[in-house]
Amino acid sequence: MSKKPCPVEPLISSKYCQLSVCMECKIINLSLPGRILFQFETHQFLEITNSFNKSAQILREKLAPKQQGKKVVKLNHLH
Repeated sequence: MSKKPCPVEPLISSKYCQLSVCMECKIINLSLPGRILFQFETHQFLEITNSFNKSAQILREKLAPKQQGKKVVKLNHLH
């Protein structure tokens, strides 16, 4: 007897990857162009994406143009 295929629901699709999930077995599928497929348990996927999100924020901060420190000049008014 063969197992029925998972009812996979798409999460996101871009030119770089596709993400889908089987809500019954809680497996996340990450597909990359070139026939590469990763499967993660939900808790693994959430931890990995949390690490990616933190890394992306650090990278954005490092790549952002540095803002020049602006000097505040106070003028004394004499009356």
